[in-house]
Amino acid sequence: MRHIQRVAPTFLAGLLAVSVLVGGPNVARAAGTELFFSEYAEGPTATFAKAVEIYNPTGLPINLADYVVEVYVNGSTTPTPIALSGTIAAGDVFVVAHPSSVAGVLAVADLQTATLNHNGNDMIVLRRTAGAIVDAIGQSAVDPGITGWGTPPLNTTDSVLRRMPSITAGDSDPSNAFDPAAEWDPFSNTDFSGLGSHAIDGGGSSGGTVSADVTLAAAAACLELSATSISFGTLGFGAEDQPATPDVTLTNCATTTSTLLASATDAVGPTASWTLVDSPATCADTLGIDNYRLNLQSADLTGPVSLGSTSKTVQSLAGGAATTHTAHIYTPCPGSSGDGEILTFQINYLATE
Repeated sequence: MRHIQRVAPTFLAGLLAVSVLVGGPNVARAAGTELFFSEYAEGPTATFAKAVEIYNPTGLPINLADYVVEVYVNGSTTPTPIALSGTIAAGDVFVVAHPSSVAGVLAVADLQTATLNHNGNDMIVLRRTAGAIVDAIGQSAVDPGITGWGTPPLNTTDSVLRRMPSITAGDSDPSNAFDPAAEWDPFSNTDFSGLGSHAIDGGGSSGGTVSADVTLAAAAACLELSATSISFGTLGFGAEDQPATPDVTLTNCATTTSTLLASATDAVGPTASWTLVDSPATCADTLGIDNYRLNLQSADLTGPVSLGSTSKTVQSLAGGAATTHTAHIYTPCPGSSGDGEILTFQINYLATE
């Protein structure tokens, strides 16, 4: 059935209302299968802090006696080992710290040892005592110099680094090039508020999946839409360029050429909101964790049309002609709010003759 509603002869408008379900207790989540480093601290002399945090992403407690932390100084291939003991519960962390670290570090330390006296150019490895490496910070047999690995402020010298929530496994190959920007977020070298807990998008409260349904709330005078609902499917936080199905065909049933415009709104829920941004940014650069993007793509367009809060021209459409649009969504970055909520936003079509 075609939905047509007539208003003023020179004005066409359409509205797509979108509901977004994020995570929730009934959504299956994937957990990691092996321990990995979740936080790293290497503070300057004035704020002496030496610590590493180990996270258990599995669903079972793990005996730490089966693991060892190794420190490789200045590119050495001979490690200084740190034996571990005790049990790390599922979803919990174990913090190893130097005993001279500041109070904020020692307050959450599970093990204090002077052996953890690393600088930013020292590789740190988490290894099973049976021999298999499960994670590494740095690159084996490499001394990167005084600034350590990475580019300030996201480097291993005088820094606090936290593993991104999207990372669910460690780097088991220490021979490959190491750049913390790929998997770590930088924090002030006096910010130890993250030590003592961690969560990943594959489990816990900081992540979730996104399931979006789109329904036609209103159709316009002489503007026909081929579908009254579309879906983006089930997505994880940080998904990029996910298309909705089915495509939506818009037909100009007027006899004269119309200009199609489109805009969208922020996504809001009971206690969370996502801000719509008209930007090519992604989680890897400047897109904020609670921002999301939408765009329209079509064979009739020269490229994707990013939707913002104000209407922008999409294309001209001759009288009686039709065009087919695919809506694409870029979900909020890992760690975004809204887990378990239903958030809503709108895609608004506007056309003038």
